[in-house]
Amino acid sequence: MPSPAGPPQSDQDAESGHRLDPVLLAAIGLVVLLVAIVLVAATTLTGAEPAESAGEKAPQQSSKLPASYTVRKGDSYGSIAQRVGVKVEDLERFNPYVNPSTIRPGQRLKLRATPPKVKKRGPIFHKVRKGDTFGSIAFRWGRTVPRLKELNPKLKETALQPGDRVRLRK
Repeated sequence: MPSPAGPPQSDQDAESGHRLDPVLLAAIGLVVLLVAIVLVAATTLTGAEPAESAGEKAPQQSSKLPASYTVRKGDSYGSIAQRVGVKVEDLERFNPYVNPSTIRPGQRLKLRATPPKVKKRGPIFHKVRKGDTFGSIAFRWGRTVPRLKELNPKLKETALQPGDRVRLRK
């Protein structure tokens, strides 16, 4: 007769205790792992970003930002960046010759990268002087005589007069 306080005598007694079966533990582990993978994949594929803290502003679209900001009394790069919604690093990049510790009221800071102004290319002319020929004009301006003739079909090479205008570029 088994004693009531003794260890369990069979596997059935052990299973009825609080131990979990290793197969059951493995199944639970796999389910948890599968749920975690699904959550990571869903947030990655949908592009969900972590929520921003209440104190942070979402950066504005650079196309909506004005090109510059006029510094006010008490402004710093940090306060300007927070006010307009850009990063301090961007302010430093857009204003490489400005020392952030010495900004002063009235100073203008760039808020976005502005493309360099492209000078419109238009025609260039040379005003003929005494003794000029297509050859001397072409040499002076780094062009070729055939190109000058192509650009100036109404001018005769032998009939150039001082004051005539020779087109050098379209």
